[in-house]
Amino acid sequence: MYKIETYVEPHYPVKRSYFSDIVQKTLGSNRIKGGVKLTISVIGDRKMRSLNKQFRDIDSTTDVLAFPYTLETGTKQFIDSSGDKYLNLGEVVISYPQLLNRAAKEETLVDEMLAILTIHGVLHLIGINHKTAEDTLLMESMEDQILSSIRS
Repeated sequence: MYKIETYVEPHYPVKRSYFSDIVQKTLGSNRIKGGVKLTISVIGDRKMRSLNKQFRDIDSTTDVLAFPYTLETGTKQFIDSSGDKYLNLGEVVISYPQLLNRAAKEETLVDEMLAILTIHGVLHLIGINHKTAEDTLLMESMEDQILSSIRS
């Protein structure tokens, strides 16, 4: 069982229930069977720019940020989580205006871009990164596989 907390700014047309299947497929594809929780927030560019500046020292907006709540992330740590309490993986923050911009630029449906950004953020929460070219290829491959499983 996964616990997904959501915050969506009221003027963005995003259904909170939309995230459930995406998170389940992303975590399940990484052998995380349950006992974890995470938060997904959909915000505007001003807040996203502020977060990007505060935590990455980049004074511009971005499409997605991930904030893991543990220093030692990695799928092995989270496999077969058990017990009554949920392990808090962290928070994924998505900029709705940047989501729209990227969807238009890539000629992708808004819902599909929301899935892509959610998958990307959740993968970061479990320790998957793109610091090297090899890491980037692995992450993109994982994203494509998860997205394909959501489409089917």
